[in-house]
This record gives sequence, C-alpha cells and structure tokens, in this order.
Amino acid sequence: MKLAFLYAGQGTQSVGMGRDLYEQYPAFREVMDSPAAGCDLKKLCFEGPDEVLAQTRWTQPCVVAVEVGITALLYAEGIRPQMAAGLSLGEYSALCAAGVFDVPTVLSVVAYRGRAMQKASEGLSCGMTAVLGLSREPLLAACREASALGTVEVTNYNCPGQMVISGEREAVKKAGELALKAGAKRCVPLKLSGPFHSSMMAPAG
Repeated sequence: MKLAFLYAGQGTQSVGMGRDLYEQYPAFREVMDSPAAGCDLKKLCFEGPDEVLAQTRWTQPCVVAVEVGITALLYAEGIRPQMAAGLSLGEYSALCAAGVFDVPTVLSVVAYRGRAMQKASEGLSCGMTAVLGLSREPLLAACREASALGTVEVTNYNCPGQMVISGEREAVKKAGELALKAGAKRCVPLKLSGPFHSSMMAPAG
C-alpha cells in the first residue's frame, strides 16, 4: 500500500496548534524553534491571539511550520510517504516533504509570501466563502450578478460540489446569498484575511 501526505492551506489555523507535539517530539520542536521565518512561531501558534494568528503574514509561516514539524516527527519515526500534495499554501509543505525545500528555506519563503500577500490586501474589505453543494455554472452566474457590488470570483474548484469564492466582502456575501437561492447546501465564510487566489491579489506578484 502506498502512503500519501496531504497538506492543508490557510484557514486551518487555530490558537494552540502544535503545543502538545512541541512538548513531546524533539523533531517537531526543532522546526518550531527555527528562526528562519523571522517571527516567534511558538508564541504565535500557542498563544495567538486569534486575530493576530489570522493575519496572513503570520498565518502562512505558522501553518507551514506545524505541517513541516509533523512531517519531521513522522520521518523521525520512520514513516515516509511515496507522494505528497497540498492545497494552496499546503503546496509548500508538500514540496518540503518531497525534499525540494529544506526547513529553513520553506519557512523563509512562506514568510515572504505571507508579507507580500498581506500588503496586497491591506485596506481592503474582503473575504472568502466556501460554497457547498452547487455546480459551477450557477455559482458563476451568482458571482456575475453580485459583481455589481464589487469584485467576486470563483477562485478554487476544490472538487465537484465544493468551490470557493473570493473578493470584496459585500460582493462575496451577496454571491453567497444568491448561491443558496440557487440550491447550494451551505456557504461557509473562511477564516482568511484576504481575497486569496483572486485578481485582487495581483499586486503580490
């Protein structure tokens, strides 16, 4: 049987993440103690607060540090995958697992990425929402109608019946309401601080 490691993106962070692993596993502790991200990973992950950890300049290095730390402790236990994949930010953790990046490099890269993306979204009233149980065309139509209020785009086609919309907050909210009227089962606002994957992020490069 082949083993794959899958890594999540932003929105999965929570204050306290990794604390128990830090206390128990030296391999995890070594990653979290790294200065490569240019911030106190332990304080941000273990103490937050939520509103600070949710800022993408901190979210990105913290999420990747926890993911890479878990990978390191699994490797230390002799557990290695035959393949790795990630969603959005999680791609960097997957690349590290595959040996493309070492730990200091991946932490410094995602810290830079987080700063650039936060700068691009500063001052914007924006958001992202996961739309469940609706097909592509009705959601595109909802975004077109809601775009009268501002930018809103379908930015993630995660799987059939699970997509994400991003853009200006009021337009995203309206598109979500229209999606529900069109038959979506749920619309779930995501814990993210920017309109990621949308055209509004172009200034981040």
